[in-house]
Amino acid sequence: MKKIILTAVLILFGLSANADANTDFAKRVGGYFYTSLAPHGTWIEIGFGSPVWRPTMIRKSWAPYRQGQWIYTDYGWYWDSYEDFGYITYHYGRWYYDDYYGWIWIPDYEWAPAWVDWRYDDDYIGWAPLSPYAIFDISIGIHYNYDYYVSYNHWNYVKYNHFCDQNVYNYYVAPKYKYRVHNRTKMRTNYSYYDGRVRNDGVDFDRIRERSGRNIERRNIVSVNDPNDLSREKITKTRDKEIRTYFANPDDISRDGLRDVKVERKERKSTLEISKVELSRDRNLDRTKETKKDDTREVIRNDREKNNVDLNKR
Repeated sequence: MKKIILTAVLILFGLSANADANTDFAKRVGGYFYTSLAPHGTWIEIGFGSPVWRPTMIRKSWAPYRQGQWIYTDYGWYWDSYEDFGYITYHYGRWYYDDYYGWIWIPDYEWAPAWVDWRYDDDYIGWAPLSPYAIFDISIGIHYNYDYYVSYNHWNYVKYNHFCDQNVYNYYVAPKYKYRVHNRTKMRTNYSYYDGRVRNDGVDFDRIRERSGRNIERRNIVSVNDPNDLSREKITKTRDKEIRTYFANPDDISRDGLRDVKVERKERKSTLEISKVELSRDRNLDRTKETKKDDTREVIRNDREKNNVDLNKR
């Protein structure tokens, strides 16, 4: 009897500790993200106070990083999304495909021009959402704290000559050919730290320019504090020279915004191991203070550069 009681106490203690940790996770990424994304989707709690966001009004075949354009900037390859919520969800946080809930977005503080994995060969270049288990550290780059692979069917592949097209989505490799293309390509995920921000070098710029046979110009990134300034009508005249992006105000993203939006609590647990998701901003903050403004450390993630992976794993 004593063993049963002791076991029950330990289980309850473990659940309580897990709940406290995940509730703390929710509070630290609250604020502006919650209120701004609420009109475009639903915030759901997938267990122990861990809210994630799920877009609505999308097609069944929808996936992240499909509707937009790749632009080369002083911070590397930037995904210019055509979707209303893209200025947040493609530059902050991570995407994860859940077998039951579909695509869900996990918020995080750290900005990047895009959070994606890359693959390539001599003919094709591909990208897929970076795993929420992927951690960026300014000292060592990208590393994983949980073994995870994005299934080949969630990758977008295109030939080099269409990579920077505004309508790149018209040239994606058809689903029935993805497996073949995926197996012939190799991983290349290259993140560094430059001028106080994450830089996404991806596949080498010179390689893409040579293979595509096109003159690709680099554009400057201009920071805006008001997302309304991202309106395409306002940036048409300067679009060929610069790209505007939203850098979240630390005060906005640190306040608790859960009170301002409705969070649906789901009984069914997600396959996402939320306890293994770490906030990169919290981890990098102290080191950032010690980093010089012109620091251009480059770290290539070599530990996961595998040509052949288990395609059945997610």
